[in-house]
Amino acid sequence: MAGEGIEAAKQGPAQGLRGLDPRVDDGRQPASVLPELVALPELRSAEGAQAPDADGVSETSAHIEQTDAPAVAEAIAEQTPFFSSSQDLLERCWSREELLGNSDEKRAHRSRGSGREPPPPELIARAESLTFMAGCHPARSSLCFIVSGSRPGNATGSIRWVELADPNARLIALTFDLCEQANEVGGYDPDIVNYLRDAGVHATFFAGGKWMRSHPERAKQLLLDPLFEVGNHSWTHGNLRVLKGEAMRDQILWTQAEYLALRDDLAAECAARVGQEAIDRIPPLPSSFRFPYGTCSGESLDAVASYGLAAVQWDIVTADPVHGQGAKAIAGAILTGLKPGRGSIVVMHANGRGWATAKALQQVIPELRHRGYEFVTISTLLRAGAPHAVAECYELRPGDNARYDKSPDHRKGK
Repeated sequence: MAGEGIEAAKQGPAQGLRGLDPRVDDGRQPASVLPELVALPELRSAEGAQAPDADGVSETSAHIEQTDAPAVAEAIAEQTPFFSSSQDLLERCWSREELLGNSDEKRAHRSRGSGREPPPPELIARAESLTFMAGCHPARSSLCFIVSGSRPGNATGSIRWVELADPNARLIALTFDLCEQANEVGGYDPDIVNYLRDAGVHATFFAGGKWMRSHPERAKQLLLDPLFEVGNHSWTHGNLRVLKGEAMRDQILWTQAEYLALRDDLAAECAARVGQEAIDRIPPLPSSFRFPYGTCSGESLDAVASYGLAAVQWDIVTADPVHGQGAKAIAGAILTGLKPGRGSIVVMHANGRGWATAKALQQVIPELRHRGYEFVTISTLLRAGAPHAVAECYELRPGDNARYDKSPDHRKGK
């Protein structure tokens, strides 16, 4: 939520926008699939090499079968919308005006409810019964494996990036958190979503269960849009390093159930207009999970794995919720964070707390395309190589988010 990236912001404005070419494609031209690329000196650094972590944290690549370049290209091709654009598909269910939205949607406001009213029991039970099937659902190249090998007992770790099987590939996953705590109604940033659609950029949105309940139409639009993928971001943004047992598991499972309810509604409302194929492309449940505040414990890592979810964090922090973090700094953080051979995961916010994120995307997306990068969803990125997972969760280095464990609001997701 708003805290993610504070440590990154303290390091000063990021560089990397020097040399932006005004002649660069505005993002509306289709990107090629894994084009032949020229090595860029500014992206090569010693940090790109595998080395023991300076803090003594063992980092290992998960043990999965390596994917060759043709398979990666095929996975990316599967993302291509089968309508002329995602906008055309969506306009079969919503008007253009409804999709565009307005700036008032960005504002979060206080809520009187507790935020802890669960989905109906039958939905929770159904989500639990489906959970082990979601990972192997063919829609949108969803995961067909549980990432393992980073912690004792072969338990799942926290994925920071992906070591690409094709060393010449340039893949990047833009991810946006849609957080909402128990005592608020979060925002929705239409400027971010509209730009991504106009530019034809694939992205992943990690949505809170309560956020989806508060924004059912926006959530259904994200589900239906073939450019996007929706992951689980807990129910009320609770700290899963502190929450234990049933309270911790509810944060995960209730969100799965809310997603399932919205998918059901979408099928009932739109299948006749968009065709059953468009509905079938939507995974029955999320296959990835992002820990709120970037905090986790061994117990919560195991719980996420038990629900068939890959725990996905990030390796590039934009600090976009920090007031004063401008568009140039956000874009620069992305460009300077890239490493050769690495499929990076960028964390941003689309719940109204990414103050300059939409403007930053308009700068950085054309530049990334100019450098030969493909934008992929998380599930496609995880299929493109070996996920690099660690045994604990943090922003940039182990222990840098311990402050969230001390606040009652952060502990319980208030």
